[in-house]
Amino acid sequence: MPPLENAGKIWRELDAMSRYIKGRGYALQLVATQLFFALLVAATGFIHSHQVAFSLFVGGMICVLANLWLALVVFRPALGEPVGKMLSAFYVGETGKFVITALLFLIAFKKLALFKDTDHALFLLLGYVLNQSVVWIYPLFKK
Repeated sequence: MPPLENAGKIWRELDAMSRYIKGRGYALQLVATQLFFALLVAATGFIHSHQVAFSLFVGGMICVLANLWLALVVFRPALGEPVGKMLSAFYVGETGKFVITALLFLIAFKKLALFKDTDHALFLLLGYVLNQSVVWIYPLFKK
C-alpha cells in the first residue's frame, strides 16, 4: 500500500476513534448533568418539605443510575468491533436500563413507607420524569 493511501486510512480510523470517544464523553456528561439536575430539583423540594425533597431526589436518582448503566454498557465495546457486537451492547444497555428502572421503582414503593402516600409517590414519579427530560433537552443546549 503506498504511503499516501495508508495515511488516509489512518486518518479515517483516528477520526472515527475521536467521534467514538466524544460520544462516550457526551453520554457521561449527560449523566453528570442529570445528577446535578436531580440535586437541584431536590433542593427546590425543600421549599415544601424534606419528604418532598427526598421523593424528588429518589426519583431523580433512579433515572441517573439507569442512564449511567446505559452510557457505560453502550460504549463498552472497543471501536472497530463488529457492528453486531456494538448493536448487541446497545440492546443490553437498553434492556438493563429498563430492568434497573423497574427494580428501583419496585424497591422504592415496597421498602420505603414514605411512598405509600399518594402525594409522595407522585413526587417520586415527578422527580423521575423531570430528570428524564434532561435527556431530551440537553442536546438542544450542548453543541
